Amino acid sequence: MRTETFETPGDVRLDIRLGAGEVRLETLDAQQTTVTLEPLRDNEATRSAIEEARVELRPRGSGHEVIVDIRGRGRGFSFGRSAEVLVEVRCPDGSDVDVQSGSADVEGHGNFGDVEVETGSGDVQFDDVGNAEISAASGDVQFGAIGGDAKLNTASGDIQVASIAADGNLNSASGDVQIREARGPLSVNSASGDVLVREAVSSVSVNTASGDQMIGAVSQGSVNLKSASGDLKVGIREGSTLWVDARSRSGEVSSELPVTDLPPEGDAPHIELRANTMSGDITLVRA
Repeated sequence: MRTETFETPGDVRLDIRLGAGEVRLETLDAQQTTVTLEPLRDNEATRSAIEEARVELRPRGSGHEVIVDIRGRGRGFSFGRSAEVLVEVRCPDGSDVDVQSGSADVEGHGNFGDVEVETGSGDVQFDDVGNAEISAASGDVQFGAIGGDAKLNTASGDIQVASIAADGNLNSASGDVQIREARGPLSVNSASGDVLVREAVSSVSVNTASGDQMIGAVSQGSVNLKSASGDLKVGIREGSTLWVDARSRSGEVSSELPVTDLPPEGDAPHIELRANTMSGDITLVRA
């Protein structure tokens, strides 16, 4: 095991490079950053990876950057799959994070600033963050509150987010996408995965091939839903006015909402809904 502790007052950015293993991050109300490297395999490759790892502190703007680089002497992940290392970092609240890994899981607990993660087959999980930019080939992606923009991409993994405060752009090839609350404009694309948005405060655009789509509650803005064979279901908040263009070539279109040609009274929130599917059903309900 190897441990390094740095004094890090001011803004902190973690720059972590790891081939295989795990990355565990935790924020604390402190001005120190502690890095611990532990072997996950009892072999010479792992011991060499820890011994030769670059762990250092350098100034960055008004704060510091903590570098943890476990890639050997070359630029790639040269220790290979035989080396697996656990990287544990305890850092100040609000620290920014940049992680690049071949197959490591990345887990963050606490309050972080902006988070960027690129991993091949590892899962990504964080509590509360600022902006989030994630690219995972086959891993699952899970977040608590994202206080800014969200750019989340995974090929076969699922995506789960409690809330997104600003713009959300989420893409998954075969994984499911679940969002509890989207406060800003939201765009979701999935091939065969299902998409569930429990509440959308702003505009929503969802595109799937065979996955079902469900928007639990929407109160205003533009809603565009497209699917080849998936079912589409939208809940409309009471008090909102609704304009609808819903089309299904071989599926059923149904609504439990009252329909009228009369203009709405007062200054009510307005929803413009376009729903289009080839063979799926389209259902409008009261949220």
